[in-house]
Amino acid sequence: MSQSIEEHTGARIARIRKQRGLTQQGLAMRAHVSKSLLSKAECGQKPASPALVAACARALGVSTSELLGQPYAEELRRDRMDALIQPIREGLENWDIPLGWATAPRPAALIRADVQRALVLRRQAQYTDMVLDLPALIDESVEAVHTSTGEERRLAHECLAGTFRCVFTVAWNFGYIDLATIALDRLAWAAPRADEPGLAAMHAYLRAQTTMSSGRYDVGIRVIDRALSELDGQESRRPAGIEAMRGVMQLRAAVIAGRMKDRDHADARLTAARALAQATGELPDFGVTWGPVNVGVHAVAIASEANDFGGAIDLAENVHIPPGWTRSRAGHHWMDLGRAHAWADHPEQALDCLHQARRIAPQQTRYHPTVRDTVLALKRRERTRSSALAQYAEWVGI
Repeated sequence: MSQSIEEHTGARIARIRKQRGLTQQGLAMRAHVSKSLLSKAECGQKPASPALVAACARALGVSTSELLGQPYAEELRRDRMDALIQPIREGLENWDIPLGWATAPRPAALIRADVQRALVLRRQAQYTDMVLDLPALIDESVEAVHTSTGEERRLAHECLAGTFRCVFTVAWNFGYIDLATIALDRLAWAAPRADEPGLAAMHAYLRAQTTMSSGRYDVGIRVIDRALSELDGQESRRPAGIEAMRGVMQLRAAVIAGRMKDRDHADARLTAARALAQATGELPDFGVTWGPVNVGVHAVAIASEANDFGGAIDLAENVHIPPGWTRSRAGHHWMDLGRAHAWADHPEQALDCLHQARRIAPQQTRYHPTVRDTVLALKRRERTRSSALAQYAEWVGI
């Protein structure tokens, strides 16, 4: 078992800090965090929140994925997921050069149907099936872009943007941050050529996600606000989808504000999102999940990340996930709630939540750093050995 798998995130921060020759006080000063918080995170007395991880990563000059132990190479090899990543890397090498096929690609409408299927698989966290299709879809979309004109070409660009969005998700979730960054750049190229404002908003939404990893929260808020402003007065072929993008961008801004420890700002964004959700209802489009339920699960996540575990648990009482709801978001909710219960010293409820996440979205759950740190916290705190926890830990790879 590798050292990175055995370590919790706080211990990994301590190890890399020592390799850099820094004291806790030195790192705390560089990261602009309290020495007390850093000390407790390093020894496992408190969770290493995403905000703390991002701050320490910047101060140590490493990526957040390194502090989180990602990618989990041994588990990815065991599940043969690593072999699926390389064809995607190769597929992303071309996005703007015609391939010169001897036969014409399918009509863009048929390609789009397969891209829409991939986007559904993404939302349902069924990554293996999605990843298998992506390299061929990228190539076919590229060729369609260069062999068509007019609306057909525009639609081919939309297909290409959809594939890059899917690549971003799987690369980000598995810890291949470099690959996610390439996919984001490719999306920035394709979105304006698709002439669809919702896709430009999607790029901003994902770009803001990367700023959370780097700790550049100021940039993330500005990216979101500029994108929201640019949507005003825009004509769209999918006006309902534009409202969905407005909503999820408000939620992203709320999460960023929460990591900035500005709860008033976060609450204001949640209020704006809640009002919009009440007007639109559940409205999935552009590959996102939008509606009142998503506002509720984000409120839980923000409280949990702020270490307001009691508040997160209370908020979760009002979250009722409907049958058939997006598995990726539902799974993430149970991870966040499991984290809250673990640190509120409710081990049985925490493990129940983790089992829910596994049942709903097994691939996402297995490779998510929140799950691993929660399991490690439960193992450190268990008073009597739990076979159920041991079995779950083995499944995760601990």
